[in-house]
Parts: sequence; structure tokens; C-alpha cells
Amino acid sequence: MKPLHDSAAPAARPASAGGNPEAPGAARDDGFAIQCEVLRISVQPIGPILAVQYLLNCGIAALFAWQFSLPLSLAWLGLITLVTVMRAFVPQRLPEPFTPDSLRRAQRVHVLRTGIWELAHGAAGVLLFDPSRIELQLLLGVIVMGMTLSAAFSVSFYTPATQLAITLLLAPIIVMGIWLGPPMMIAVAVIGAGLTAMMWKLVAERSRQLEENIGLRLNERTLREQALAGLRASEQAQAERLRFFSAANHDLRQPVMAIGLQAEVLRQQLREGADTMAVQHTVGSLARAQQALEGLTNQLLEIGRIEAAADPLRPAAVALAPLLHELARQAGERRVLVRCPSDAVAWSDAVSLRRVLANLVDNAVKFTPAGRVLLAVRARRREGEAAWRVEVRDSGIGIAPEAHERVFGDFEQIGNVERNLQRGHGLGLAIVRRLATQLGIEVVLRSAPGRGSVFAFELAAAPADAAPLAPAALKPPPEAAPALRPGLAVLVVEDNAVVADSLQSLLRQWGAQPRVYGSAAEALALADLQALDLALCDIRLPGALDGIALATRLQQLKPALAISLVSADIDEATQRLANERGWHALRKPVQPAELHALLRRAQQAPPR
Repeated sequence: MKPLHDSAAPAARPASAGGNPEAPGAARDDGFAIQCEVLRISVQPIGPILAVQYLLNCGIAALFAWQFSLPLSLAWLGLITLVTVMRAFVPQRLPEPFTPDSLRRAQRVHVLRTGIWELAHGAAGVLLFDPSRIELQLLLGVIVMGMTLSAAFSVSFYTPATQLAITLLLAPIIVMGIWLGPPMMIAVAVIGAGLTAMMWKLVAERSRQLEENIGLRLNERTLREQALAGLRASEQAQAERLRFFSAANHDLRQPVMAIGLQAEVLRQQLREGADTMAVQHTVGSLARAQQALEGLTNQLLEIGRIEAAADPLRPAAVALAPLLHELARQAGERRVLVRCPSDAVAWSDAVSLRRVLANLVDNAVKFTPAGRVLLAVRARRREGEAAWRVEVRDSGIGIAPEAHERVFGDFEQIGNVERNLQRGHGLGLAIVRRLATQLGIEVVLRSAPGRGSVFAFELAAAPADAAPLAPAALKPPPEAAPALRPGLAVLVVEDNAVVADSLQSLLRQWGAQPRVYGSAAEALALADLQALDLALCDIRLPGALDGIALATRLQQLKPALAISLVSADIDEATQRLANERGWHALRKPVQPAELHALLRRAQQAPPR
């Protein structure tokens, strides 16, 4: 079966110098960054040191010109002058940024330049070697060894370059001493060979310590940059959260204010004996405000669940035609048309995909005052594999290009500057953006003012052997609810006094007999359990027993009792538990129609 791409996972990227040292990729990147820094340090200009070295070389040349040979001394000084000019005025240019190949090339060039530099200095061991005078030979040997110590700490910090420089500096005097020197000079040459080996080891150890220090510095810099980036991201996230909650607070207060005002109007009307039409109008306004409040609350809860990844993705084969026809029927078949091949089966999470499409259809219908909405699907090829392109087209008000990104933000609406709650809260496309990220799809928008909008995305086609999920049964049109049997005994265990009072009033209005308690212990101690027909148990209750524990005790005491959990926290695990035990589950805010249907089932259920 084909896996569902999870774009919520972080994109793979090379580790920084401060990455996890245990990861092979991070270790390679650390080493690469350190080598780049070592090379940068090695090629930095050393003007004052270079001038002092040249003056010392001039003194050495003058000494041997006086004691040995002026032409050979001038020849050696000429080589020194040439390489000094090269190093001072023709510095090596490094590529930026480094790549593994460019780093290797730059290192080879640096080794070559360092070798030329020290070979010129080592030529003193040949040009200034006097076979006839042992004292000059010994003096030259001491001078060259001094040059070696200087080179080990100034010529380069790149180990191969420094080791080559030491070898080219000492090798000529060692060879000349063994070949042409007396026994004492041969002994000095052997000492020089030992010095070469010792300096090789010293250089390697120094380079290792330098690389460790550079690694620590790079790690410190990376951690500092990460901390600053994290701080900036945290500040930005905090600003976004403040903006989000400020907008949510604004939109939540409007229906709450409307409910409060309309409740006061209703109270005045009832006190003054207003006519039925006026009272019904007020009740209708109350219902619309309650629906707006509930809609906004549900959207906020949905955003919270998406960001908390509370609903795991379950990829499966999804038949698109039945899904689109169901959405069109719910939106009004005269407004929404469907054009979809009957064999269009995509590979996706059915629940999240339906939520994406439902929000897009709802958005299209709300902002298309006249005309129709088209749901279209056509086959595509994506990276050589079959795919389906899904489009939601409308002929509505359209969106200006500069607002295409903004409409996917939280509480963003185009064409609703008056913030009419009947036209939504600007969260539908924000939910679409979050769900699309989870599904690994990209929703693209094509729109212009007055020319409608097209929201489109692509889905991978399901494998040929994957059986599509059976479409959900279409809900029959609502019918008038039959009256309940008078005297239906309902246990209500709810610690919120306002909610408990509302449930009690509604149940009495329907002719039921509610028994209301504020805790599980109180209900178990005081209620006549054998006389009950239905128990409504809030999950979050004070005391040692929560609603689930209470429902379990009630089922043990009266197996035939119909039980329903009631909570705003009805998640998949809770729903599964309720199904396994034969209970029901009502999510707050409970709809009166759902509660009425539950009561009808409770009174029709045969004894168990």
C-alpha cells in the first residue's frame, strides 16, 4: 500500500556545526566546517611577521655572503624575495561558499604554495653549504633548524601543508650534511632527521588541538545562533498567539453579547406579555447567536486538535465521487455541481480530506451570492505516478492577488469587513491550511476580484488493489420528533450548575423526570438507580470518581440502564470505549436534537 506523505515532519537538512555529534551526517558537516575554518586561518595575511622574516633572511644572506659566497647568497636571497612577494601581494583567494570539491582544490593550492615558500628557504641548505668549513656548516644547520621551528607555528595551520614545509626546509641540509659533511655534520644531519619526525608529530598534535578549539567555537556560535533564532521564533509565535486570541476574544464576545441582550429582551417581552411573533423573533435571534458561538467554538477546538495532532492520520483509498456528491447535497444541490469520474479513487486520510473539502465548499458558497459552485476532479500525472487534481470553483466576489496568502491566515476574511457572523469567522481556510500541511498537499489559489476563485490541490491515486472505503450513508431528511413517554427517569450528573440547570429545564419541558447531582458519589448514594431509564454522566467530575468510573459502576449495578458520557473532550479513545461497553457519547455543546434522539432510543430499548 502506498504511504501517506507526512509533511508535518521537519524537512531533511544538513546538520550544522553544532548538530548531534553522534549522527554520521552531523559529524561529516562538523569536520567540513572545521577544515574550511582551518584553511581560512592559514591563508590570512601575516604582513608584520612576513616583514620580520624577510629582514632576518637578509641578515642570513649578508652573513654567508661575507663568510662564504656573495653570488650564491644573492641567488638564495633572490628566491626568498620572489616567494615573499608572492605571499605578500598575491594571496590565495578562497571560494565562497565552500563546497567539498572547492575545499579540496583550495587545500591542494595551499599545499603547493606552502611547499614553494619553504622550498625556497630550504634551498639555503644547498646554496649556502660550504663543504670546506665545518663551522659554517654547523651554523647553517642551526639556522635552518631555527627556521623549522618558526615555520611550524607560522607557515600554515593545515597539517599536510605544515608537514611538507618542514620536510622541504630540513631535507636539503640533511642530505648535504650526510653527503658532503664531516662526521660532526653527519651527526647534526641525523639530529635534523629526528627533529623532522618530532616536528611532524608536534604539528599533528597542534592541529588536532586547533581543530577542537575551532569546533568548540563553531558549536558555540551555532548554539548562539540557534538560541537567537529560537528567541525570534518564540517572539513571533507569541505575537501570533496574541493576535489569534485577541481576534478570538473579539469574535467570541459578539455572540455572547448578542445572547445577553436578546435574553434581556426576551425577559422584558415575557414580563410585558408581548405577542407570540415578537417572542419568536427574539428566540430566533437567540438561536442564531448561539449557532454563531457554537460554530466559532467548534472551529477553535478543531484548530487546537489539528495543532496537537490529536487525530492520527489513517491513509486509505477514498472514492471521491460519493464524497463530493455528499458535500454538494449538504450545501444545496442547486448551488453546487459535481464533475468527477466514477473511478476517481485517491489515497488519503478520509476524515481530514472531507474536512478540507467541506471548508472549501462552505467558503465558496458563502462568498458566491449568485451563481454556482463546481466541484471538479480530473486525472493527472505527478512525478510519473497517477494523481487526481481536485478543484473547488466558484463565480463569487473573487480575491485580489495581494490577498491570496493572507486569506489562509487566522480570522482573515475578504469581503466581510463588517464582520457579519453569519458569514463565518475567517477560520475555514486557516483550518484548510493546517489540514493540508498534515496531509502533505498544497492548496493553490487562482482568483481575481469579480471573477470568482479556484482552490485546487492534488492527491495521489490509490493503488489498483486498494478497496475504497464505503461512503457514509446519507442522512434522511429530518422528521418531526415523536413525543417522549411521560415520566422518563433521567439521571444527570453534572458539576456545572448552569449546564445542569439547562439540562434539567429542557428535560422537564419534554416531559422527562431529571434527577440532577453534582458528583458521582452523591449520585451513587442518593439516586434510585433501579427506577432510572437513562444516565447522562459528565466525564470531568469532582471527587475520586470521574464520569467513566461512574458509568462503569452504574452498568454493574443496573446492566439494562442506558448510559451516555457527556463531555467536550470526547476523543477517539473515549468514543471507542463507549462503543465497546454499549454506551453513548455526546460532545458538548450538546445539541437538543441529539439529546432528544438519545432519550427516544432509551425508552425504546428492550431490557438487557
